[in-house]
Amino acid sequence: MTDSSNQKIRLLYVDDDRENLTSFKAVFRRKYEVYLAESAKQALEILKETDIQVLITDQRMPEMKGSDLLEMVAERYPQILRYMLTGYSDFDPLVDAINKGRLQGYFSKPIDPDFIISRIEDGLQRHYLQWKNQILLEELQQREMFLNAIFEHIPDMIVVKDAGDLRFLRLNRSAESILGYRVEEMIGKTDYDVFPKEEADFFAAKDHEVLKGGKLVDIPEEPIQHADSSIRWLHTKKIPIQDASGAPRYLLGVSRDITAIKALREKEKLLENRLNQAQKMEAIGLLAGGIAHDFNNILMAIIGYSKLALNSLKKGSAIETYIRQVYDAGNRAKNLVQQILTIARRQSVEKKPVQVCMIAKEAIRFLRSSIPASIEIQTDWPSKAYVLADPGQIHQIFMNLCTNAVQAMETGIGVLGVTVRDHHVDVSRSAETGLDAGEYVRITISDTGKGIPEEQLNMIFEPYFTTKEKGVGTGLGLSIVHGIVKSYGGEISVQSQPGIGTTFTIDLPKMVTKEWADAESEEELLTGSERILLIDDEETIVQLSKEMLTTLGYRVTAMTQSKMALDLFRKNPLDYDLVVTDMTMPGMTGDLLAQECIKIRPDIPVILCTGFNRQINESRIAALGIRCMLLKPISIDVFSKTVRKVLDEANIQPTTSASYGLGSSVSR
Repeated sequence: MTDSSNQKIRLLYVDDDRENLTSFKAVFRRKYEVYLAESAKQALEILKETDIQVLITDQRMPEMKGSDLLEMVAERYPQILRYMLTGYSDFDPLVDAINKGRLQGYFSKPIDPDFIISRIEDGLQRHYLQWKNQILLEELQQREMFLNAIFEHIPDMIVVKDAGDLRFLRLNRSAESILGYRVEEMIGKTDYDVFPKEEADFFAAKDHEVLKGGKLVDIPEEPIQHADSSIRWLHTKKIPIQDASGAPRYLLGVSRDITAIKALREKEKLLENRLNQAQKMEAIGLLAGGIAHDFNNILMAIIGYSKLALNSLKKGSAIETYIRQVYDAGNRAKNLVQQILTIARRQSVEKKPVQVCMIAKEAIRFLRSSIPASIEIQTDWPSKAYVLADPGQIHQIFMNLCTNAVQAMETGIGVLGVTVRDHHVDVSRSAETGLDAGEYVRITISDTGKGIPEEQLNMIFEPYFTTKEKGVGTGLGLSIVHGIVKSYGGEISVQSQPGIGTTFTIDLPKMVTKEWADAESEEELLTGSERILLIDDEETIVQLSKEMLTTLGYRVTAMTQSKMALDLFRKNPLDYDLVVTDMTMPGMTGDLLAQECIKIRPDIPVILCTGFNRQINESRIAALGIRCMLLKPISIDVFSKTVRKVLDEANIQPTTSASYGLGSSVSR
């Protein structure tokens, strides 16, 4: 519909009297673009094809009354201005049509052209505005429905507050999941009615900052308490909504739940810290390895020469007692280096009979100097039993648990208890303890520290779980201990009372086949007469090793330069039954020397000796064809067993004197 004065109004007049139609058109054709219809049916056809703006119909028509036509037009074409032309006898249908809203007015017969034109002009203006308003209202309703749909379905929380008293005026449904309260519960309330005072103070301060500044405020991380008392983290943006005068009317806040993102960031940060810690451990491991290499060479001289001296001294003499003290101290130092390498994750796991009480004593001696003197250490280890385990790992159990116990006594005052006892598990208690029936070594480590809350006891063996403050510890100690104990078929349990202390109990299967003892010196040395090519760049070590091997009956050619040794072997490869070489040497490392020797003579057995080298491991020596690797310091007993074993497995026959133009062979 249009009110433009440049176009004539299209008017449809319906009457079954042709004379009335003709006269009507003659009167109004200059003012309007007049369309005529002799029946309601014809009128409806015209309405389908033409944009009619005004309809005037007679009431009395044969096929359909004017009131019925008006009702139909009102439903199909509500924008058309509708009038009835009638006499007084048609008053009742006229009133009915007006009451039902099917027409905007009526004209009485005989017609008054000026009156009709005036009414039509007024009606068009009024009806056009009503129709336009209706369209705008419908558009507004559609827009409101659209915005409401977005408001309610957007995943971010949207909050509208009154700028005056900061009461909640509106919240979307996402607020329910983020806050845990129904929207209806929050309308009309303030932050102080919903959240703890400390949080409400924070929100109110931010709200006043936004209203005072008159611009958007971005809050990257905002903690908020959920209805279930858990803490959610939000990324919030707040902005004032102002009225026409520029005064704040409302406060709009949009918040995104970043709880999961924040947790992921924290996890990434934790992993980064662990990576840094791992890199530190890597550096410590490298340092420990370098020190161990040199220190093991020194220890080899101390242990080796003292052992040779012991073999030539009278047992029970004063000098034999003194030298034995040197020998024992050297072995303790050797074990300590191996434990350091294990802790630095540079030593492979090697199971052998281990007397647990001896490891406990060593660990306590190691710890004593590093813990406060105000912490009393109470020990009791009547058990002298052995377990089949890696000594370094048993040492690690004591170190980890004792260190944790000391840290739990935060005041620096308390009692650290360490016991090693024999323990029997019978069949009736097997299911209860998770252990097979049999004999065990029971280790208990206790403290009088702060204890562990009951709800955390079932989580303490999980990797990276820690009860310590942020930045203290790695959260790996107990999980490592748990893994070690389980790998040996043992069990670990914990009892704790907050404020009283904690006790860890470990049961490890006891070796019951024989009583192991430090009788290394009493074992018979295995001897031989084979030819050995010995290479080590340390003059002291090569002389000691030659002395030990010669004592065992072997014929030894000793070299301190690996390249010269290779040249010698290349000239006469059949002159040697075994090659024993150090790993770390200038010019050519032991593994490369071994590789070249094996190329020259594939059946030559090689033993590789090392104080420590991170480049060599069991898989690499196997790939090179090396028969065995020995860790320095090496005793005459180890040489005795290992050399004999390697030669026997290689089925090497001792070279005879005739083969080399020598005298009679040395018998084994």
